[in-house]
Amino acid sequence: MADSRMRILCLGYCFPPVASPEAFVSSKTMSAIPAAEVDVVTASPHLFAQPADHSLDAYVESRFGRIERIDGGLFRLLGKISRLPIRPDRYLMLSRATTARAEAMQPDGYDCLVTRSQYHSVHAAGRRLKRRHPDLPWVACFSDPWSGGTYERQVPLMSSWSRNLERRVLREADALVFPTADMRDHFAALNSGIAIAEKSHIIPHGFDQTLYGEQTATPASKTIRLGMFGTFYGPRTPRLILDAVEHVAGNAASPEFTLEVFGLGGEAFKRELANYPGATKHVSHSGVLPHTDALARMKNFDLLVISDAPMASRSIFLTSKIVDYLGTQRPIFAITPEGPTKDLIDRIGGWSVSPDDPSEVAAAMVDAIQGVNATKAEESDAARDAYAIDRIGRRFRDILDQVIASNAGPA
Repeated sequence: MADSRMRILCLGYCFPPVASPEAFVSSKTMSAIPAAEVDVVTASPHLFAQPADHSLDAYVESRFGRIERIDGGLFRLLGKISRLPIRPDRYLMLSRATTARAEAMQPDGYDCLVTRSQYHSVHAAGRRLKRRHPDLPWVACFSDPWSGGTYERQVPLMSSWSRNLERRVLREADALVFPTADMRDHFAALNSGIAIAEKSHIIPHGFDQTLYGEQTATPASKTIRLGMFGTFYGPRTPRLILDAVEHVAGNAASPEFTLEVFGLGGEAFKRELANYPGATKHVSHSGVLPHTDALARMKNFDLLVISDAPMASRSIFLTSKIVDYLGTQRPIFAITPEGPTKDLIDRIGGWSVSPDDPSEVAAAMVDAIQGVNATKAEESDAARDAYAIDRIGRRFRDILDQVIASNAGPA
């Protein structure tokens, strides 16, 4: 199978022009599978509250085959209602329409089926399709926890139903893909009795160097420019980074610096910033950028920053924004708990610090700013290159070859 053309049917509700990290990850990963023709069933961007991001339109058009988008007046209400008591998520309402659209594409003509969450309800459509076409190899990919996640809210009956669906998906899929070993272990711990480890594979996010464009010339300056890309929400608040900036600003030994933040919630961020008078002259919020514009802008900073929320135990996440940062070849400073993101920063030679102690965060930020000012941070090209999208696509192809061969049985 490795040298032949592979036809892949992919189901995933987050796909460009939907503006979400999973949409960006899915389009890069699935398009990088070598010698593959990938057709997609996805959700229309009109089903989501956030405006569409069309910066990857040409990228997607040139790399994918048929793209079917589920839409309709009733479905469009899904993105307008702030809270719905549906589990695993509101897009469960798309399951029948998604299955019907996939059926119209003649699934038996494909070599394999790939379902990608977020959102987890897409696996319900994948399960329906697998039950109708049992000989079609099915690979289910997970970007986040299903049950037992940090932001999970219990809903009577629906949460139990969702939990049962999760176990059926994990049991019936021919293979499972997770971005980190920690996330695989999370699923395995919550689902004893299912042979998760035996059929699981680890495929992290990847960066596509072709999407960053040419680095634009910036005026020479002694001021260290810090850039931070991402949206604050829930326990991930801007207070930790603003507190650190205020402390660093008061340190006479610290070089001059600025921090420019990009993402949703600019007005709320600015209101929070007003509570940190020592940080106001150093920090600005520049709103939301289209994905490819953000990638290009990252290259113009001296130091890229990420700030994660504290966690009671080891994190299971590899933040997709960190992988975007890798493609810039710029030094990285990460406020992140123990886990895959910190492990990666340590491997590439960046700076990392736990978010648990604000004073340690401020001290680490001083070290990072002074380190950038003195010399370029040590970097491991091998560690970065492992996340190049062509390598990620090759690894995914190897998994698909293996799953297809296993389903075919003895020759």
